[in-house]
Amino acid sequence: SSAGAAAPALRRAAPLCAAAPALLACRGLATGPASGGAVSDEMLDKLGTLSTQALVDGLWVMGWPPAMVEGARGLKPGQKCKGRAITLRMVPQRPDIAADKPAGEISPEYEAFELCGPKEVLCISSVGPWESVGGDIKFLRLKQLGLGGLVTDGSVRDTDEIL
Repeated sequence: SSAGAAAPALRRAAPLCAAAPALLACRGLATGPASGGAVSDEMLDKLGTLSTQALVDGLWVMGWPPAMVEGARGLKPGQKCKGRAITLRMVPQRPDIAADKPAGEISPEYEAFELCGPKEVLCISSVGPWESVGGDIKFLRLKQLGLGGLVTDGSVRDTDEIL
């Protein structure tokens, strides 16, 4: 009978099903590869042909934790970007931090800007959704560098420079 033939397969699958909760618990601790490397231009071009969802799913399967900006959208319809991430985290304005922060072109944000080019995407974590991450002066510099894209969870102003 077909039920008799299925029984051995079910017995073999049972240990896998029993292990599933442990595997799922381990998935929550996944942090991706212990070491990485540079993404070649060729690989970047190949990855650029995939949908965002395919990339997110692929990273999850490889063990990378979720890292995305909720509700991201282009400033123009149909706008997309691809590139190596240059990350920058903004912090709240506080007198003690301002006293330690180098001014002008040697500030951490301008150091991050100078790492940008056509194959890089600047990813800025803002203090909040209403805090501006930049305007025409900063964006003009990024335009001069040929920035490949900008992703932020904050606000942007003076967008003419980056469009």
